[in-house]
Amino acid sequence: MQNKGTLGAALGLLAAVCYGFIPLLTKPLQTPEAGSLPMSSSTILFYRFGLAALVVAGVMLMRRISFRISYPEFVRLTFLAFLSDGAALFLIAGYPYMNSGVATTIHFMYPVMTALLMITFFHERRRISTFLAVGMAVLGVGLLSWSDSGAVAPIGIVLELISALCFAFYLIRVNHSRVSTINVVKLTFYVMALGAIIFAAFVSYEQADFDLSQRYTLLPNAQGWMHLAGLALICTVVTNLSLIYATHLVGPTMASVLGALEPVTAILVGACLLGESLTLTILLGIAVILAAVLIIILKNRRPPSCT
Repeated sequence: MQNKGTLGAALGLLAAVCYGFIPLLTKPLQTPEAGSLPMSSSTILFYRFGLAALVVAGVMLMRRISFRISYPEFVRLTFLAFLSDGAALFLIAGYPYMNSGVATTIHFMYPVMTALLMITFFHERRRISTFLAVGMAVLGVGLLSWSDSGAVAPIGIVLELISALCFAFYLIRVNHSRVSTINVVKLTFYVMALGAIIFAAFVSYEQADFDLSQRYTLLPNAQGWMHLAGLALICTVVTNLSLIYATHLVGPTMASVLGALEPVTAILVGACLLGESLTLTILLGIAVILAAVLIIILKNRRPPSCT
């Protein structure tokens, strides 16, 4: 039992750390070296989800998991793919407007948004702790959006808040719809594969537009392929599968608490490897948001079942 807890905690930490490396692998594709065209967010995510879907398909073949789904399941999975794509797209779209660690921290507000949505649409019990966490989260975002010069940069904040909202809806749909009965690996495969198809449509539109096709590259160079492979394997496949198994071993609450390492990793990576600046105001805002998220997570703890 103790070994399962240790393994679950280790997998939860692994998932959080891997997710925190998304900015390190994404930013060089968005802002490459002089003489190279950048890749659009849609193109990056097409490769990321497409390559990840191929890897998960290989896992399904090795484990002899059936690919068969019904038409109603296909419709539900397509809707989930749109939510997952929205979360991923708006997350990296906000990177040019702020430090990647700040962006990841705002995205990590999804537990707070999930709690609000559950109260609004599923009549979950209203708690003082929930409203306290919401107030703290708003304060934290306000601190993050206020630069040293006193100017507010709303675009990046809005993009990351939309990302968090999409992911909150995604989690609710996964846990409160019939897709919860689908094999987790199969669900992951279809969300990634359908996501790749959706982003392929975006890429086709960009390439059909002459101006956009001249601004962005479709095929990455050798270094770009390495970054895309890292995004697919480390930040998508390893993250998703590790998180799934961690949830089974230590429960969703502990897995969510360990997930707080996601923005911490992104902040450290941004400061140490990307040269991003950290001010006292930013650090304070990050701390307030993390505290708000932990309040939401810990107030949802339930005693373990005796069955």
